[in-house]
Amino acid sequence: MRLVSLQLTAQGATGWESPVLQFGHRTTSLYAKNGSGKTPLVHALAFCLGYPIIFRDDINDKCKSAVLEIEQDKQQITLERFLGKEFAARVTVSGDEALQYFTERDYSDAIFDLLGMDIPSLVSTGKQATQPYLATALPIFYLNQDTGYSDTYKPYRSFISDQFVEMVRFIFGLAPRHSFDAQKDLIAAKETLERTTGRIVEQQKRVADRASNIDETQDSVEVLDRTIATLTEQLSRLRDSVSSKSTAHSALQDLLSAKDDSIRATKRSIDQLQDRLRGITTIRSEIDAEIHTLGLNEEARRVFESFSEICQNPDCGLFIGSSQSYAKNLLYLKDQLKDLERNEQIARTRVTALQETLGQEEAERTEIASQIAPPGGGEVDEVLAAIRHVYTNLYGAEQKKAALGILTNERATYFRLEAERDRIQERIATLSQIGHADLEFNRLRLELRSLIVKWLDVLETKNVKRDVEIDLDFKITFGGERIEQIPGSTKIRVVLAIHAAILEEYLKQPDRPFRFLILDTPKQQEIQTQDLAGYLVAVSKLVGQADAQLVFSTTEYRFPSERQDAEWVPTFAGPEQPMYLHPARPAS
Repeated sequence: MRLVSLQLTAQGATGWESPVLQFGHRTTSLYAKNGSGKTPLVHALAFCLGYPIIFRDDINDKCKSAVLEIEQDKQQITLERFLGKEFAARVTVSGDEALQYFTERDYSDAIFDLLGMDIPSLVSTGKQATQPYLATALPIFYLNQDTGYSDTYKPYRSFISDQFVEMVRFIFGLAPRHSFDAQKDLIAAKETLERTTGRIVEQQKRVADRASNIDETQDSVEVLDRTIATLTEQLSRLRDSVSSKSTAHSALQDLLSAKDDSIRATKRSIDQLQDRLRGITTIRSEIDAEIHTLGLNEEARRVFESFSEICQNPDCGLFIGSSQSYAKNLLYLKDQLKDLERNEQIARTRVTALQETLGQEEAERTEIASQIAPPGGGEVDEVLAAIRHVYTNLYGAEQKKAALGILTNERATYFRLEAERDRIQERIATLSQIGHADLEFNRLRLELRSLIVKWLDVLETKNVKRDVEIDLDFKITFGGERIEQIPGSTKIRVVLAIHAAILEEYLKQPDRPFRFLILDTPKQQEIQTQDLAGYLVAVSKLVGQADAQLVFSTTEYRFPSERQDAEWVPTFAGPEQPMYLHPARPAS
């Protein structure tokens, strides 16, 4: 965007107007005494660029509109904004029919579109969707004499969350720090995470309930498949040789041996679980002792903190690390106790189930042993008993296999839910980190640190450390000192240095649209003329090399204009001094 000309138009025949003032290709200086009308012209420029200027009553009464001619992508664009309480503006592009706008948002959208800037959806301070306006971006390129030098970024109002960093990211074409669309996705992801976590808790309970009825130390799909195959073969042999006592006797003996193995395995499982329960009891005692020790340490800390010789004020912070450590350790130990209690409950439930299983197995063993006929006993009875017991064991093995299959599926569901939770958590982390640590923004911060130091030196800035840091919120500190801590004229120099540094970095890419710096320069008593002069000369060289523009007003310092510069001086003879504004029609 290149500034071409500016004019204030008159309100009626008795109103005031200015000549059509042409901007210099490099610099435009307004040089005149106070009271000549420099400020209304600088304000008119900012006004056309979307800033909500409050003009004095005489300007509002005598002037109708501010007209700014700009050039963008070889198009001639006229921005006319009307003075008054209601927003009204019109935009004319290359002689086409003028389009009228009656809201700040529509006007900003139109200008951003002409400048080829994508408008991001941001988060307002009220957590609603909002967007940048011309008035939120312009304070990076325009310093108002009244408030612009009091802080790094001084908009007319702040309604965007982390507004300064969002505007810096916006003008440099970086992704927003807080995209509203991303925030919507973040909220939805957090809700999904909460639902998934609830499903995981329910699934974990189902898995624990299923697992409590299966001894996985004995039972597995492979073992059960072998058992089923053996029993099926035995049953087939018994059916094929129903009159063979030796086959039945052998089958019962095999069943009796298998039942003995199963009983021993069940007893081992019970012993192992009871050992685990005793271990849990020991660990719980040790954790309780650690919690007691932590409590004693915390009490000792409070006693030490109460000694005025050690902590002379309630917020001395001497023991803050100890206090935080106590809280973290206590929370960790209590979480361990909860895990132990859950494991203990599962183990006790499993012991109860195994004891019931053991009783059933011992009863089955007794029954099988009783069915084995003594020598000379009934052959048919033994065969039928063998078939019945083989069938019962076969059915039991198939039931266990089915239960194990269900448990495997339940576990698979649990693992799938956990994997889904991990993915959701990764997405939440990604959405939460949007705009926090991207490489381009980090590079920008690094470049600006060195450029700010450069411009501090240009301004002969004293009493400010050159250890510049810029955090992710774009808060700038100097050796740890915030800008609001810096007094008087030193703060003005710091503000000027920061804006020059941002402009220099911004102008490195020739397609960026805001190619100007507008300075309603600070009052002359607040900064030495020679330092201001050195700064303006340095900025003029910068904008000259980057095909950009510098606009500023001064009272005492007269810029040494060259061919590519323009100087606006008042030409209308006022009652006391020359003025920039004059009546639309000469008095008769």
